[in-house]
Amino acid sequence: NWTFMNLFVDELQAQGVPIIFLDGDVPNSTRLAYVGTDQEFLGRTMARLLRKLKPAGGSYALIAKKDGRTDGFVEELERYNHREDRAHWYEVEGKYRDLNLTAEELQQQAPILQGYLGDMERAALLNPDALIFFKQSPMRVQNYTGFVEKHRHRNITLLGTDGADYQLQYLNQRYVDGLVGQLPYSFGTECAQALFDVITTGSLESATIHTNLVSYNINPHELPSLDVDQNLLDDVVFVGYVCFGTVVLSVLACLAWTIRYRAEMVARTAEPLFLYMVAMGVFILSSSLLPFSNDDGGDLSEETTAWSVGV
Repeated sequence: NWTFMNLFVDELQAQGVPIIFLDGDVPNSTRLAYVGTDQEFLGRTMARLLRKLKPAGGSYALIAKKDGRTDGFVEELERYNHREDRAHWYEVEGKYRDLNLTAEELQQQAPILQGYLGDMERAALLNPDALIFFKQSPMRVQNYTGFVEKHRHRNITLLGTDGADYQLQYLNQRYVDGLVGQLPYSFGTECAQALFDVITTGSLESATIHTNLVSYNINPHELPSLDVDQNLLDDVVFVGYVCFGTVVLSVLACLAWTIRYRAEMVARTAEPLFLYMVAMGVFILSSSLLPFSNDDGGDLSEETTAWSVGV
C-alpha cells in the first residue's frame, strides 16, 4: 500500500526519525535514502553475461519479469540489433506467460502446469536459445531440476538472478548456466554508514546508494581448440613471386636496352642516368611484393614493406 507507506514515512520523518530503505524503495516518499541494487544495471549485467555465454545471439524468453531489471536487460541485449556486424537477439515468438493467456487458452493447456513452472514449460516448447529468470522464484519451484533435465536436449541457456547457496549448487551441477547476484552484506554496511553519516553530519551525499553486483558462470578447465580463419594466402603467394619476377625481368631488359643504345639520339634525349634511376626505383618498389606475399610467421618484417614502398 504505497499511500500507507508514504504516510508512515512522513510521520516518522516529522518525529525526527531518519528513514533509509534497504533493498526495496518508496521513491516518492520523504525518506532520506535508498540503499540497494540498481535494478536496471542488474538487468544490463545479465544481458552482458548472456552475450558472453551465447555470442552468436538468438531468441530469449523472459520469466518472472521485474520492473527495471527487465527493461535494462532487453535494452542492453538488443542495442546492437541494428548493426550487421553484431549478433542479434529477439524475444521468442508465441505466448508463454500466464498473464498473456486467456482463460480459454489456459484451459486448453491444462496438462501444462500454471505459475512459473507453466511459463517455463510453455517457453521451452517454443525452443528459445535462452531462458531468463529475473527473480529467484522460478528456480525455487518444485521439480525445477526435473524441468531442466526434461529440456536439456534443447540446449537452452539458463540465466538466473542472485547467488544463494542452492543456486550456486545448481550452477555447479549445470542446472543453470549463469547467475548475476546482489551483495546483501554490502546492503547492511552501506546502510549503517548512511545512518552514521546522518547522525554525525546531518546529511547524505546522495539519496540513492547503489551496491555492486557479482556474476557467476562456469569456466571449463579445458577449452576446445580455437579454429580461426586467418585468411592466409596459401598457394596465392606464388602470384606475388611471379609478378615480382616479371617486373625484375622487365627492369633488366630496360637497363640492357639503355646501356646498349646509350649513345643513340633517342637514349641521349631521355638521359640514360635518369633512365637508370627510374629502373632502380621500379625494382625497389616491386620488391615490396616479397614481404607482402609472406603469411604470418614469415622471415620478412613489416618494416621491409614500408621501406621498399617509401623509397
